[in-house]
Amino acid sequence: MKKFGLACEGVTDKATLKNILCGYFSIENPDDEIAELQPPCDESDGGGWRPFLTYLTLERFQDDVENNEFVIIQIDTDVSKDFDVAHEDDTGNSLPMEILIENVISKLKEKINEKESDVYEQYADKIIFAISIHSIECWLIAHYAVQTEIHDCFDKLKPIKFPKNTQLAKKQRNYDVISSPFLERKNIEAAANKNLSFRVFIQSLEKIELPLITI
Repeated sequence: MKKFGLACEGVTDKATLKNILCGYFSIENPDDEIAELQPPCDESDGGGWRPFLTYLTLERFQDDVENNEFVIIQIDTDVSKDFDVAHEDDTGNSLPMEILIENVISKLKEKINEKESDVYEQYADKIIFAISIHSIECWLIAHYAVQTEIHDCFDKLKPIKFPKNTQLAKKQRNYDVISSPFLERKNIEAAANKNLSFRVFIQSLEKIELPLITI
């Protein structure tokens, strides 16, 4: 059984979260500690919010939770309107980010319970949510840029020079390099201090006590 399973909207999210976990928990051999669950492939095929939400309703998801100590469930809020989680209240004002995160998590719990009403409750202590407002690129912006952003973060990453002259492209191997600064915990903590949704995720990790953690 591995320590963490990653169930994410896309492969670039998996790459980023994998480096965050390695940096936060000082994981030296990620293949021994982290399972890549969803999407089940190395590149773009199989990703996206629709297959991700379907995955949460499947028996495969339950098997994945049972076979890993913790499962990280990640999705960007830029697509939340497409699965009926609005960004604004009834008066048209933007929801506080904490409320948006709570609403997305509630929708994800509904999907997990779609076929069996108590699936989430069975596994709640093993599930950790990573809700990125409005995309995981905004967590990267919090490291690479002075000004924090929550909109159009992919486009705002384009002018930035990344390690090893890596190009910004929606590929897992590219994001593995782009997110490599998060292999250092100090960079995680600095970025989380600038970005609320990143901070909420990191705070959820603080509750986990594992033998592999070195603080």
